[in-house]
Amino acid sequence: MDTGGLLSKILSAPVGKVVDLLGQTLNCKIKLNIIEQNSTSLHKFVRKVTISANGLPLIKAHVKFDSSVLPEIILDELLQKKHGIGEILTHNNINVVREVISVNHIDANSATREYTILKDGIVWFTILEDIRLGSFGSNNNSR
Repeated sequence: MDTGGLLSKILSAPVGKVVDLLGQTLNCKIKLNIIEQNSTSLHKFVRKVTISANGLPLIKAHVKFDSSVLPEIILDELLQKKHGIGEILTHNNINVVREVISVNHIDANSATREYTILKDGIVWFTILEDIRLGSFGSNNNSR
């Protein structure tokens, strides 16, 4: 498998399409798991998420959001902790823009990326991802 090519596809995928892209490309079950979501202050939250293929974590993400800037319908779905942000936005037909802050290629199979998701110029989410594809298909993908 060309994990370098897959990494490029992940980095260029539209907001909310990474899980679909992985499922189609890897032809396996992809699972998004919300590990935890906690309030850090009155309106500030942090959500930890993993995206796995065949039980192996490929992407670990830390998502920060401010509940005071989000529409109630989005906040309600986030607080249920059942769906990923991209799925929630897509389901509610909300168009957003990703603004990449940084991408650090560790090697051809891994990278970190930090970006914001904006709606009408307002930051809704700040996301830091750790993408590790180098060991996909083996029993050791825990770097």
